[in-house]
Amino acid sequence: MRERSESARSLVLFLLRNLLLYFLLLNSFLQLRDQLDLAFLSAALVLGVLAGLIMERLRLRFLPALAAAALLPVALRALFFLVFRLQRVIASEPATDFLFFYFDKDFFPALVGYGAAWLFNFLALRRPRFPVIEAGLNSALLVIVFWSQAGYRLTIYPHPSIFAWILAIFVVAEFFVLLLSGAGGRGTAARFGRRAVEARERVDRRAVLSFAWIVLPLLLVFLLFLLSRYSEGAVKAGGGLMKPTLFRFDFAPYVRLESEIRTSNDTVLLFRTEGRAERFLLRRFVLGSYDQSRGFSMEPQSTFGGGGRGMDEAAAVVPDSPERYPDPGYRGRQYIRQEYYFLTLDPSSLIALNYPVRVAPLVNWKSSSFLRVYRVDSKTLRSSAGPERVSAMPALPSGMLSYYTRGAGDPMITDLARKITEGRAGYYAKVSSIEQYLRENYLYSLKPGIAADGNQLRHFLFESKKGYCSYFAFAMALMCRSLGIPARVAVGFSVDPRAEILNFYEVKAFQAHAWVEVYFGDLGWVEFDPTSDQLAPGEDLTPYPGPDKERMARLISEILQNQGSLAEEHVTRDGMAAAVSRIGSRLARAALFVARLWYLVLPALYALFLLAAKILPSLPALLSRSARRRVKGAYRISLVSLAGLGMARLPSESLLEHARRIQGDRGVAMEPVTEALLKAAFSETFDDEDRGRSRAARAGLRASLRSRVSWPRRLLAVISPAGAATRMP
Repeated sequence: MRERSESARSLVLFLLRNLLLYFLLLNSFLQLRDQLDLAFLSAALVLGVLAGLIMERLRLRFLPALAAAALLPVALRALFFLVFRLQRVIASEPATDFLFFYFDKDFFPALVGYGAAWLFNFLALRRPRFPVIEAGLNSALLVIVFWSQAGYRLTIYPHPSIFAWILAIFVVAEFFVLLLSGAGGRGTAARFGRRAVEARERVDRRAVLSFAWIVLPLLLVFLLFLLSRYSEGAVKAGGGLMKPTLFRFDFAPYVRLESEIRTSNDTVLLFRTEGRAERFLLRRFVLGSYDQSRGFSMEPQSTFGGGGRGMDEAAAVVPDSPERYPDPGYRGRQYIRQEYYFLTLDPSSLIALNYPVRVAPLVNWKSSSFLRVYRVDSKTLRSSAGPERVSAMPALPSGMLSYYTRGAGDPMITDLARKITEGRAGYYAKVSSIEQYLRENYLYSLKPGIAADGNQLRHFLFESKKGYCSYFAFAMALMCRSLGIPARVAVGFSVDPRAEILNFYEVKAFQAHAWVEVYFGDLGWVEFDPTSDQLAPGEDLTPYPGPDKERMARLISEILQNQGSLAEEHVTRDGMAAAVSRIGSRLARAALFVARLWYLVLPALYALFLLAAKILPSLPALLSRSARRRVKGAYRISLVSLAGLGMARLPSESLLEHARRIQGDRGVAMEPVTEALLKAAFSETFDDEDRGRSRAARAGLRASLRSRVSWPRRLLAVISPAGAATRMP
């Protein structure tokens, strides 16, 4: 039975090690997929594994095995070239002439995987402790493989959370490799005896498990940090506006000015609407709060009421059932109905034209290609005739006016705004002149550059004069605010009418856009898009390539076939269910607030968990009326403290043997505490004098620990997982 268990352990260890090696090879291929062939690489790795197995079975020494491993691919290459020559003799065609080049193109890169597979397997089979070294080497290889993803430019996986989970699985798998490799190899039992080997294996596994208590939670914190950093980096890849949620993508609730962004050609949704327009601005968020260090964000002040939200800031989440929103009664607007079909966008995201008054989720059909389908009725301003007639500043409550004109303190921007609007008397004239000035005097660029003084907006306005949409929106919004005109930034998608097929519009990630909304009194918030259509010289930016007609045809066909099932989705709630829903919503908001501070909350919860695991088992005894039980509880706490300092009791030791070893080797006064425990556990009497001696023994133990162990080590012992599984004596 023992031999069968050992064989199973060796087989699992062998498979797990090579799966990890293949994982590294697969990720190398993902980064160089245009230059490498996966089948060739996989075959090379399998060849390396088999060569290592055969050479170990033949009991070759390392140097002869190394020579054989080096000659094997050379011999195979010669064999393949001989076959290619025969093919060339039989049928001399251009295709056979290139076989030599195609083979060598894949052969030489595959030597790396072959060599690593042979070396790691040969040494692991020859030396049972090598997997421990291999784990470190794999970690180094992992760093090399993912080096190109530095700077948080994730390209090999579609979403950062996938990257984080894969790294987590890799580290956990390496942990199991360490755990499985804790057993000794052949001959260990003969040298040390079966019981000694079993005891050593228990200690090895216990050490690995204790190590995991610390490493795995730290890994979780690291992966959350990594995901957060890649999310920040992904804002650049989303046009400076979009970022990953846990599994999908959404717009960031804030916008900063980046020195460089990238765009993606991925289709994120389909959009259907009534009528046509020069451009559709599909709004996701309105950003009214401004701070120079952070930019525009969705953190509005609550000084003017409205639950902490700005004026007419629509809901940001698609409801579970059809829902109406307050109609501000703005004049000059018309109803427009839209339908949204999400592909890669977060399904809860509410996108609509300005201004939505009713949102209805639609029942999605089975095997749908879409994550979410919903319908929106909006009241939209389709003509500029109304705003053009506004000449006077609209009335606005002082708190609201202060909020929407905040951040206008840069004198250079104020002077520029006054210069642009000089001679313009009307309200609309001032706003439109700023929009026109930016469109005509600045260039569109994905690489605005880095400001020497850190002020990106001033660098854009007065030096580089090039930027992407957020730069134009920031500039216009702040210039309007500097003149006392209430303005805010809106983010969403700009839909080109050329993307239309059968009244459907394809929306891609690179169409993420920022624009400006200016308050026009009873006309509401009017949209202005100051972004220039002129590309900066040398800009490597492909104009709108048009819709993917083949994919659009497939998706539109699917929608039309299921058009009859697009009924509004209703989720009815009684009084109790509604109350539970409200409580759940509040709990979710509280959880979201806590989640934002995960880097503090997770370590704190982990430390509390360890403290509870250490203290709670002793608590009933410490609170007991029985003096004997209280001594037992206090003794267990002493054992837990010593285990955290590396002075745990060995399985083969009695209580007194452990105490004498600790006292003799470390000078820690544990023997009087142990004698007090034995007195409480086995003596017929345990009087006040015995209780006094027990208290004095514990005080002596604490004093000896303070004198022998520094306070940082004692502090680390408190949060160390060692000793948490200690039982009551």
